[in-house]
Amino acid sequence: MELMQDARRAVLVLSYNGKDVTKDIAKALTDFQFNDAAPGTLDSLSITLEDRERNWQGPWSPTEGDRVKGEIRTINWDGPGEIKKLPLGSFEVDSFDFNGPPDTVAIKAVSLPVSANIRQEKRSKSWEKVTLKMVAGEIAKRASLKLLFEATDNPSYDRLEQSQLSDLAFLLETATKEGVAIKVSNGSLVLFDESVYEKKPVIATITRGEDNVKGYGFSWGTAYTAYCACEVSYTNSKSKKTVKVTYTPPGAPKSGPILKINEQADSQAAALKLGRKRLREKNKEAGRGTLSLMGDIRMAAGLTINIKGWGRFDGKYIIVSANHAIGGSGFTTDLEIRRVLGW
Repeated sequence: MELMQDARRAVLVLSYNGKDVTKDIAKALTDFQFNDAAPGTLDSLSITLEDRERNWQGPWSPTEGDRVKGEIRTINWDGPGEIKKLPLGSFEVDSFDFNGPPDTVAIKAVSLPVSANIRQEKRSKSWEKVTLKMVAGEIAKRASLKLLFEATDNPSYDRLEQSQLSDLAFLLETATKEGVAIKVSNGSLVLFDESVYEKKPVIATITRGEDNVKGYGFSWGTAYTAYCACEVSYTNSKSKKTVKVTYTPPGAPKSGPILKINEQADSQAAALKLGRKRLREKNKEAGRGTLSLMGDIRMAAGLTINIKGWGRFDGKYIIVSANHAIGGSGFTTDLEIRRVLGW
């Protein structure tokens, strides 16, 4: 007979405002979700609890901005005596729902400090003689976040106009144009280059029929037809000089649709760089998929995996988002993935 301490299981370890509440919620927990979110969105936690004793409606009732820190711990998951941990980071409570009967409460927390106004408050500002890192640094400071600038380039600007946009929306818009992705995670504002992450070694190979795949989905459509090249054309209004170049990525098909753009580029080198960025924005939407797995703490946004056994969909993918859940179905991991471009 298998003893409880030998059973294969996943445990949620949780602290609330600095107090360990793991034992307090263990019996009441009905559902837990941790979303390691896609770039441009916030990481989040959601905890659903039975509340027959009405503790969470009364003395334990959450308050906006309460701090939650979590960890998923797997015990005997991949072998006897093995304990592994997935730290989830720090979050602040931003919503609370109560339903019944029977009485249940749902607590949601996000990775951005609730007191920060960079997501809601719209502002207008002229930024002069700045770099992308300087803009990100000022916005991070305003939100009481650390800045992790991992992008390979740090573009500079004579002038940027923020017109009735929240700081986060403005930064996201500016960075996306430069091919730079943004995440708010574990108290940090992170800017990184997805193309660099795509080149990193895979952390796992998911093979159809051999791994614990509970569900999968892959799709393509003409709306996401991959472009074979990007043509950049720009005429300077003062000098009347025209720059026109075509960027073709390595391994591109010899024929296919060409993405044509007309944006400022003062040299051929700048135009080629711009063409690569715009082509990546479009082409990365052409190879999407989803995987539902038995819980796997290795999976995190920004890591790469190999897909094998699905025919034309086989290849190397980057994890766009990873949702780890503990509930009635045990411990599961749902992934949104995107085929890497390789350039």
